[in-house]
Amino acid sequence: VFTTLFTANAQITKGNWMVGGSTYFGTSKAESDSSTSEGTSINMFANIGYFPLDKLVVGLTPSVGYSKTKGNSDSNTGFGIGAFTRYYFLKPDKRINLFTHLEYTTYNNYTSGKKTNTSNNFIVKGGPVIYLNSSVGLELTLNYENTKANSAFGNSIFNTFNLGLGFQIHLEK
Repeated sequence: VFTTLFTANAQITKGNWMVGGSTYFGTSKAESDSSTSEGTSINMFANIGYFPLDKLVVGLTPSVGYSKTKGNSDSNTGFGIGAFTRYYFLKPDKRINLFTHLEYTTYNNYTSGKKTNTSNNFIVKGGPVIYLNSSVGLELTLNYENTKANSAFGNSIFNTFNLGLGFQIHLEK
């Protein structure tokens, strides 16, 4: 009879690094100065962060996003850079942990290859992370994103709710 004991010991302690990324797909509703519209989007984020304290990571996140509005033949592609902070609620030795993540990102958006607007996004997400071993975590998140876009056609505000999937590698000091 063989017995295996699994210990996570995730590296969410002071002095460690985290690298990884996440993606999510969602629907949005936009309200501009003169109209309301709906659409779909997919976003991909990379991230690199440092733990200045146990269970708290801060870092940078470059990203790319794609969106399409219903009833419009044009699509929108955006490239951004942002800052984030994340907090893990449970002890580092847990195989499953819970976290919350706050992020602010600035995008340059392009429609049909031409720059059409800039936008600022505030993202709040959270959920469980399951550690596959002592360094690798798989995340499932519920996300809320508030986007304020400025263009030659006016200002728009997008509110998006979606589910996300992430993959993080925690590097020991």
